[in-house]
Amino acid sequence: MEIIVVDIETGVIEPTLNNYDTDNCQICEIGIVNLDLETGESRVIYDQICQEKPGAHPSSWVFKHTSLTLDEVTDSPHFHDLKDPIQELLDDSKPVTSWNHDFDLAILESRGLKIPSIFWDPKTTLKHFLEIHHPSGQGHKWPSVQEAHKYFNPDKIFQQTHRAIQDAIIEADIIHQAVLKWPILKNQWKDYT
Repeated sequence: MEIIVVDIETGVIEPTLNNYDTDNCQICEIGIVNLDLETGESRVIYDQICQEKPGAHPSSWVFKHTSLTLDEVTDSPHFHDLKDPIQELLDDSKPVTSWNHDFDLAILESRGLKIPSIFWDPKTTLKHFLEIHHPSGQGHKWPSVQEAHKYFNPDKIFQQTHRAIQDAIIEADIIHQAVLKWPILKNQWKDYT
């Protein structure tokens, strides 16, 4: 079985407003990986910096904490012009996932893209499998990409780049390791969507 793993990076329009409000976010970069759940082979199928109007604010987190620059974004194609090829990838009859459906997939859908088949969300699903204790001492927390990577690779140092394609590749690897450890996540994946 193959799935599509999507990661997007965003900037904000107004830095004093909520960074997770889809109306305040501008898509700056999209990375898409095709993952074979059997073999773990992942291949990049889309990697593009882009811009939206009115544009991301120069003080956006993504410009301060990653290698992505405002100049790269302002010199890139407009997201609107990229929608058709992205939609073709999403229509490929493979289930689609992202680390956080409520953000990445929600933003894509808010921009008019349709996601016909959705795979489980690693962030919310793996909470119940990785069982990382919540700092409050109450229950388990949603794992970050770094925490999930450390769970499966305790001896490897990993620094998340927060660049779309690198994050999509790491997220695909985490998903593959999760389905190897817990085959139910592959065999009965629809139970977790």
